Amino acid sequence: MEFSTEHHPFAGFWSRAAARIIDLVIIIAAFNLIYLVDRLGADAGLWTGMGLGEGSWTGAGFSMANVLRGLFFLTFPVFYYVYLHAMYGQTFGKMALKIKVVNEDETPLDYRKAFLRWLGYFLCDLTFYIGYLWAAFDHRKQGLHDKVCRTVVVRTDMPFPLPEAVEQEAPTEAPPGDPASLDTGAGAPL
Repeated sequence: MEFSTEHHPFAGFWSRAAARIIDLVIIIAAFNLIYLVDRLGADAGLWTGMGLGEGSWTGAGFSMANVLRGLFFLTFPVFYYVYLHAMYGQTFGKMALKIKVVNEDETPLDYRKAFLRWLGYFLCDLTFYIGYLWAAFDHRKQGLHDKVCRTVVVRTDMPFPLPEAVEQEAPTEAPPGDPASLDTGAGAPL
């Protein structure tokens, strides 16, 4: 089952690019905030500093604190993209621009598919960003990472058309002496 453009408008290249920029700004802001807190804590003597850029290479770069710092800086983007895409179908950038990632069959992404889609970003980067640019020319606005993972990005700000109206059955009449016949509700009186 595929999306049709008249029922589900696909998100265009520029809205997707703007969402990606917002996401990158959020990730960089989180990195800078953590770095600032870490630096201030180290300067106050609460924990050891990074040992990098302070003039000496005495092995401080491989301390347990630096390994934990490195794990945070490597895993935060994975957590950001995979968790938000799997839980909500949107990152904060996509939420701001009212676009959402779904599977081609209109089902939400699971964690496995969200992780594979995140890995697809590297495929787009390895093609010198042609994989992202592909979305500008594709009829379903899919980038290379979308094609590989079989996902589409749709707009959520446009209401979906309602299904065709179903003719309702005429209500059944209650006997004339029944008090329920005076009630406009469908149920019997309490």
